[in-house]
Formats: sequence, structure tokens, C-alpha cells
Amino acid sequence: MTRPMNRAGGWRPFVLPTLLGVAATLAGVTLAGASGRLIARAALRPEVFLSLTLLVTLVRGLGVGRAGLRYAERLTGHAAALRAGEAERAALFDRVSRFGRDLLARERGGDLLARSGADLDARQFAALRVTLPLLGFAGAALLAGGWLLSLDARLGLSVLGPLLLAAALPWLARARAAELAREEARLAREHGAALLDALSASADGAAQLWAPRLDALNGQLRRVTQAQGHLQTGLTLGREALFALCFTLVLTRGLTLVEAGALGGAWLAAVVLLAASSFDALTPLALVPGAHAAAQAAQERDAELSDVQPAVTDPDHPSPLPPGPLPLTLDGVGLTRGGRDLLRGVTLPLPPGARVAVTGPSGAGKSTLLGLISRDLDPTVGQVTLGGTDLRTLALADLRARLSLHEQDAPLLDGTVAENLRLGAPHAPPERLRALLDDLGLADLPLDTWVGEGGTRLSGGQRARVSLARALLKRSDVLLLDEPTAHLDPDTEARVLRVLGRECAGRTLLLVTHRPAPLILADQVYRLQDGHLHSLPTTRKKVI
Repeated sequence: MTRPMNRAGGWRPFVLPTLLGVAATLAGVTLAGASGRLIARAALRPEVFLSLTLLVTLVRGLGVGRAGLRYAERLTGHAAALRAGEAERAALFDRVSRFGRDLLARERGGDLLARSGADLDARQFAALRVTLPLLGFAGAALLAGGWLLSLDARLGLSVLGPLLLAAALPWLARARAAELAREEARLAREHGAALLDALSASADGAAQLWAPRLDALNGQLRRVTQAQGHLQTGLTLGREALFALCFTLVLTRGLTLVEAGALGGAWLAAVVLLAASSFDALTPLALVPGAHAAAQAAQERDAELSDVQPAVTDPDHPSPLPPGPLPLTLDGVGLTRGGRDLLRGVTLPLPPGARVAVTGPSGAGKSTLLGLISRDLDPTVGQVTLGGTDLRTLALADLRARLSLHEQDAPLLDGTVAENLRLGAPHAPPERLRALLDDLGLADLPLDTWVGEGGTRLSGGQRARVSLARALLKRSDVLLLDEPTAHLDPDTEARVLRVLGRECAGRTLLLVTHRPAPLILADQVYRLQDGHLHSLPTTRKKVI
């Protein structure tokens, strides 16, 4: 049996819905038996009709009570499950947020979507889909079996035998149900990842390249769904066959008892309908193995994520940072990832106000260098220091408050241009935002323009300049720019460089680029190749 979720009060919030669910099932079974006896007694036309008053009242009370109990069970059960899901989503966000930008090196977007969607649903509703149906059936079996055994042992066994066999059918099919549930979850994650990739590629007109992959996954999902349907059909047929057997045995034994005078005819009707209603409590059990397997698989994936450690973590006792601009230094830094040396013995001093550019071929590790400074990565050897303090001893929030970063892929959030810019300067007035965009050549881009997920509704050049404006708006001591003029024509590039020359005044600038024009911003240029940093002669030109 799957236990309810451990957060948001543990199992205690599910006690009341469990009791209400069992009571609703018992009310339904008792209602069937009482209705059978009432119908049989009424058919015999008793001389005193008031003798049926108690049965009529009981049937009415059970009918209304069953509906009310079921409604209360669904209301309280789903409220408890949704509260548990809220806590689980918050816990998942906290767990995921500690990874930073290295998360997608471990998790695909489709897997994250599954974790925050199907996996959480499977876990938060496990109590309603597994625990409550099992307890409801147990209550119905105890009521029906206990009462019938008290009337006649063979009569009780005629119901309990087929009823327990029917309950065992889903348990016998649990291995197959679990296999199909896991396969469905795996395919759903693959499909989610492929679908997100297709949607991302649609901006470049390459979505059709994903059509064969999506069609194949849809076909596999359809086959798994059909297999689950066939399994449910088999379980239903088995349950109905055992119900027919139960009905035959109960009717045969009941008629024998009636003929022997050991059971009244009206009671026989109550017995038959009670047995039939007990089988109704079996219907939710057909879904229990699949729901249990899905919840177990979700818990295993959650445990796997919990065991993974992020590439960088906050120190237990962070060192303080003094106010004001501080020197930033890479001292003998080396970085090895995946068995490959990305950086080897890199030493780079960045005193306050320095303007340094790093160039080199694609894949040489230029962006990795910025990742070490922003502490998305930690060096394998050597150290990166700010004001003489190793970055690994600083709180991530304190370090990143001193930095502004413009990344090459210029990620934007799904919102307006103004909302994205205010991530860099939350209190910047609209006039400041508008003026900076105008200076960067985006006079035709309104502040209320919706950028789309990842900025897909903007062109590559617009997206890069909005990201650059966001970095410039943040009043940080160190400015890290990764390919700030990518996707720009020469005239627009010259315009952007003039803005950079103005906005970088008084700040430390580390510029990564493979284009020659941005090098005019730098006092010192380095070339990164084969993991080594080489100083280049610099002829500084005025930025106009």
C-alpha cells in the first residue's frame, strides 16, 4: 500500500477522507441490502404498512448519507492531496533551484516537465487512488462477509470466496500493470522532451524535423495505452465472471435456506443485493496496480534527484565581502570535465575598472571562463578570488550581486520587454528603460512587447540587445559579456559598442568575443586556445 505523502502534515490530513470513504462504501453496501429487503417486504403487501417505516427511513437515510459522505470524502481528500501537492511543488522548486544553470546538463526539459506534472500528480493522489479504494473494499468485505457468515457459513463463503478472488486479480496483474505504467511514464518523458525541442525549433522553421520522432513516440504511447486497456478489460471480465459465480452460489444456497425455513424470503433479496453491491466496491481496485506503480516510479525518480548534488553549493559559513569595487583574480585555474581539460593553469588579474577581452576559437572555453567567475562552475585546480577571498567561501547571492552577466544565448523569460529589463533594475523608471533601448537601436520595440518563451518572439539581434540592456541596468561592480554583438550588422554593432563604452565607465569589464570590433573596448586582450591563456598586443582605439 502506498503511503500518503510525507509533507504538508504527512498522513494525518488523509485520516478524515479515509474514514469518510469507508463510511460511504459501507453506506452503499448497506443501502443495497436494505433496499432489497424493503422491496421484498413491500411486494408481500403487509397488513400494516407502517411496519415498513423503519426500512423506508433507513433506505432514505442511507441514500442521502452515501451521497453526502462521498461528496465530503472527495472534498476533503482532494483538499488534502492538493495541499500535499503544493508542498511537494515548493520542495521540488527548492531542490531544482539549487542546481542553477547546470541543471539542464543533468535534466532535459521534458523530464523536468514530467517531474512537475505527471510525477507530482501520481504521488499526491496516491492516497486517493490506492489507499482509499483498498480500505473501502476492506470495509465492504468485512460488513458483507461478517453478516452473511453470522447467518450461514456456506452463504458467507459463497460471497467472500469469489469476492476475495476478484480482489486478488489486480494484485496478480500488478507486475504487468507496473511494467506498463513505467513504460508509459518513460515514453511520456521522451515525448515531452521531443515536443519541447520541436517547439523551440519552430522559430527557425525546423520543427518538421521532429515530426518522425514525435510520430514514433505517439505510436508507442498508443500501443502502451491499448495494452493497458486490454489489461483492464481482462480484469473486468474476470471480475464479472466471479460476480456471476457469486450470484449463482448465493442464490442457490439462499433458496436452500429459504426452503428449509432458516432464512426468510425477504432476507434472501437483501442477501443477493448486498452481495452485488459488495462487488461494486471492487471497481476502483482495477486501477490500483497502475496508480501504485506510477507513484512508486515517481518516488524513485524523486529520490534519484535528491541524491544528485549540484556543481556548486553555498558554503556553510560564508565569508563577508567588504563594500566597494574589489580586484577579481583567476590564479592558476584549471578545469576538467568529462575527462577533458577545458582550462589549464589560467591566470588572469582583473583589478577594479580593468577592461579585458578574451578571444579564441569556438569551443576553446571562453564561456567556461565566465562560468568560473559567476560560479556556475568551480575550478578543478587553482582558485578564483574576489578581493583576495576564494569565491567558494562566498555566499552565491553575495557574489552574484556584484556581477552582471550577458550570456551568448541571451535567455529571456516569457513576459514583456519591461519585465525582463527590470530583472536587472527592479526600480528603474520607464524613461531609463526606454532611453537605453533607443540607444541600442531598439526604438521600434515597445516596452510592453511580449517576448515569448525564451524570447522566441524577438529576432536574435533584438533578444541579444534586450539581454545586454538588462545586464547594463544592473549596477554591479563587474560586467561579464559573452558575445555582446553577435547577430548584429556592422552599423548596429558600432552603435552598441558606443553604448557599452559609456555604460562600462567605472566598472570592471570582462568581454568574451570572437569578433574583432568589440576588442576596441579592451585595454588588454587575451587569446584562449588549447586551455591556455595568451596575452596579445593591444592597440586601443577610441569608441565613437
